[in-house]
Amino acid sequence: MVAAGTTLTGDVELNDDFHLDGVMKGNLTSKNDLIVSTTGRFTGDVKAKRVLVSGVLDGKIDADRLEIVASGQVSGEIKVRELVIESGGQFVGASQVKKHDTPRLTFVNDAAVKESGTVKSSAESQSS
Repeated sequence: MVAAGTTLTGDVELNDDFHLDGVMKGNLTSKNDLIVSTTGRFTGDVKAKRVLVSGVLDGKIDADRLEIVASGQVSGEIKVRELVIESGGQFVGASQVKKHDTPRLTFVNDAAVKESGTVKSSAESQSS
């Protein structure tokens, strides 16, 4: 956490959530969440699981989910799976949607299909 009235300059890499009430200039990489509070100001690139902005964020964002609440302002390039902008929230920039990981479909009798190389319909299976 960076408290209000504090300025952090530099790059940060962590496995935990990061809560910003002050000012940060640099790049942040987190395996969890970035929260920019109403007093928070972030300038730089972000790579995180989820980003919640109530303050100001200026830079590139790569995340699964970006949420800009009513008081939040984001400018820059974003690449996200989910984008939520509450009424009053502001986004200026370019956006790109990440593809969702689609599960691979498998057959119940997947082993039988691999062995025989063919698939029988349930009607064929019952008559065999």
